[in-house]
Amino acid sequence: MVLMIICVCNRINCRSVREAVDSGARSPKAVQAHHGCKINCGKCSTTIGEMIAERMDRAVSHLPVLAAE
Repeated sequence: MVLMIICVCNRINCRSVREAVDSGARSPKAVQAHHGCKINCGKCSTTIGEMIAERMDRAVSHLPVLAAE
């Protein structure tokens, strides 16, 4: 598996972003905080936000659908 660097300033890769999201991070700021750092230049914010949305969409698509009464 190839790891893509998402945040050059703090050396955060795609696996690290997924790990933070799986641990509850729901914003780029929360992903950075999960790894003990903060956003520096901000160029990664959009990509991290997209990764969070994608991860959350996958989680929701795996939920069972129940009929309403």
